[in-house]
Amino acid sequence: MNNDDTTKPWGALAPAGAARVLLLLKQCGLARGSAKKHLGRLWSRMGLGTPVDIRYAGLKFRVHPFDNTVENKMLFGSKLRDEQELNLLRRAVAGGGVFLDVGANIGYYALMAAHFGAGRVLAFEPNPRVYARLRFNIAANALEDRVKPLQMALGAEAATMTMIVTERDMGGSRIGNDGGEAGSAISVEMAPLSEVLQDQQIDRVDALKIDVEGMEDAVLFPFFETSPRALWPRLLIIEHTSQQSWKRDILSWMLDSGYREIERNRSNAMLELNP
Repeated sequence: MNNDDTTKPWGALAPAGAARVLLLLKQCGLARGSAKKHLGRLWSRMGLGTPVDIRYAGLKFRVHPFDNTVENKMLFGSKLRDEQELNLLRRAVAGGGVFLDVGANIGYYALMAAHFGAGRVLAFEPNPRVYARLRFNIAANALEDRVKPLQMALGAEAATMTMIVTERDMGGSRIGNDGGEAGSAISVEMAPLSEVLQDQQIDRVDALKIDVEGMEDAVLFPFFETSPRALWPRLLIIEHTSQQSWKRDILSWMLDSGYREIERNRSNAMLELNP
């Protein structure tokens, strides 16, 4: 079974029996590379229940592994997700920093930032089903006082936009019918990031992570072009795998405008604002 039940408290769907045995194999470090795919297939063939409640990196999550890549990797992979990025995030927000999670999905980065000591986190997620999971995970960790979920997309202007929801990978849903993977169309609200920060009375950003399926330039250019430098994020983690979809090269612009690239991997570029 695969559903979005958020009525049961965290822990009610804890792994038991065969599921618990399989997760012990993962915790022993055996689920890496192709092995994690085999673990997922075995889980599915055995008819084990989902969603399932787990502890991951010191936090509580309810994960739905068969319709969201992020949740699948969290449940079946032994390697900590985005460890390189998290090490930088920890340093950026420790001691009460402000963090923006743009494309928050189920809240992995948002909750980790709070876990690291961030004093204020805004988590943007327009997909209503994923947003419900995000809210559940925030509540499961009793972090409502520091992590605020916002059900919206970000862009150049306030508008109602079409989002294509892909059932195979909920986290891969995208704004606009651009001829990508087919899915169901829903309406979502969009607003400029600079206006949201003004509404939320945020006057500094210590770190920002953005993963919005090729819309990174459409979110960041309007923000940078209308915001004072004092509001620019000191650390910026940007997914670059959909760079071919950008209309303007936001990475090159940032490097020309005061940022320096400090690390890069196959998914993300990590930039730091020069003093």
